[in-house]
Amino acid sequence: MTTVPLKLRLSDDRMKLLAEVARARKSDIDEVLEAIVIEWLEREVKLRRARQVLAQFSMGIGKGQPPHDAARQHDRYLYDKA
Repeated sequence: MTTVPLKLRLSDDRMKLLAEVARARKSDIDEVLEAIVIEWLEREVKLRRARQVLAQFSMGIGKGQPPHDAARQHDRYLYDKA
């Protein structure tokens, strides 16, 4: 594990809240911040993967067989109503 010194600027209110959370968890502020960063990184990795999957699915949209206006004209296609 690598330890990196950080400079974190928080308002007094947020620092008090962070201290309260650490006390409630019976841990140090450093441990709470580490958990926050890890959770954020894991969420970012999931979002990045989801965006890549969506980008792959969307490749070629509009190049396939018509109709390309199915979303706008769904009543016409489903119910033959204009």
